[in-house]
Amino acid sequence: MGRHVGDLSLEELKVYRPELKYKPNDFDAFWENIKAKMDGENPVVRMQARKTAIPTIEVIDIEFESWDETPIKGMIVKPKNVDDCPTIISLHGYTGDRGLPVDYLKWIPLGLVVISFDVRGQGSSPDYARYQNGSRVPGWMLQGIRNPENYYYTNVYRDILLQLKWIRSKDCPLNPTILGLTGSSQGGGLALATAGLDKNIDFVTAELPFIAHFERALSVALSGPYLEIVNYFKFSDPKYNTYEEVLKTLGYIDCVHFCNSITCPVLIASGLEDATSPPSTVFAAYNHIPSESKFIEVYPQYKHENIPLHEEKKIEFIMDICRRNM
Repeated sequence: MGRHVGDLSLEELKVYRPELKYKPNDFDAFWENIKAKMDGENPVVRMQARKTAIPTIEVIDIEFESWDETPIKGMIVKPKNVDDCPTIISLHGYTGDRGLPVDYLKWIPLGLVVISFDVRGQGSSPDYARYQNGSRVPGWMLQGIRNPENYYYTNVYRDILLQLKWIRSKDCPLNPTILGLTGSSQGGGLALATAGLDKNIDFVTAELPFIAHFERALSVALSGPYLEIVNYFKFSDPKYNTYEEVLKTLGYIDCVHFCNSITCPVLIASGLEDATSPPSTVFAAYNHIPSESKFIEVYPQYKHENIPLHEEKKIEFIMDICRRNM
C-alpha cells in the first residue's frame, strides 16, 4: 500500500527498530545533571494582557528570561475567565515562531489552554548562548556541534525544562489539570524528547518529527535542516574525520534516544513522501516508545507539509484523553 519515495517500504517501516549505537553511555547521567541544575533556576517572567477582538478568549504575551538570561517570547491563549483546565504546550517548527492567537482558536471552544514559546534564536527571540565554532552553513544545527554541554539543542531543552517548571508553579496564571505537548517537524522532535525527560507529561502528539535518528537521516534526507550537517561535511570536512565527534554530540539530543522513557499516550504522523523527516527516522522513534497507548498515522502521498485530516485525528486523540481524565 502507498508510496515510499527514497525510503523503506511500509512493511519494513513497521518493524524498523534500529540499534541505538550513538546513544552515549552517560546519556541518562548527562540529562539528570542538567535537570538538577534547571530545578535550581528561577526564571524571570514578564506578562502583559493583549487586546483581542474575540470576546471569549484571553491572550497573554510572555517574556521568559531563561537560565542564561535569554529573553524568550511566548504567549498564552485561553478561554476567558478560565484558569483550571487542560493545557497544551505547542512547539513550533524549524525557523518558525510561537504563532498568532488565531492559530490556536480551535482549542478554545473545547476548553483547552495553549501555551507557545519561541525556540531560542528563532521567531523574534534571540539566543544569548556563546558557541565556540562558526560555520559556512546557515542555520542552527551546527552551533556548538563539538560541545554537547553547550550545543544549540541542549540549550533549547534546558529552556523547555525551565518553562515546564514555571508552568507548574504558583507564578503561572494557570492551573493545568492535564498537561500535554504538541508539535510538528522540529516541534514534534522537541515534544518527544521532552516527554522522555519529564515523566509527568500526560500526552504527546508529534507530526513529522525532526531531530530523530541522525545517522539514518544524514544518509537519506534530501531537504531541510539535516542538510546543514550534510553540507558541513561537504564544505568543512569532506573526509568525514569529525563524523564520530558530531554524532556523539547529536546523540545527546536525538529524540529517538529519549523515546524509551515515554509512557504517556502518543500520537505520531508520518508522510511516506517526506524527504525532510524521512519515514524511517519517524518509525525509529515510534518503535522505541514503550507506551501502551501509542498510535502512528501514515499518509502515503504527503511530504513535509500540513496534513488536514490529521488535525481531526489529533483533536479526537486529545479530547479522548481529556474526557478520560476528568
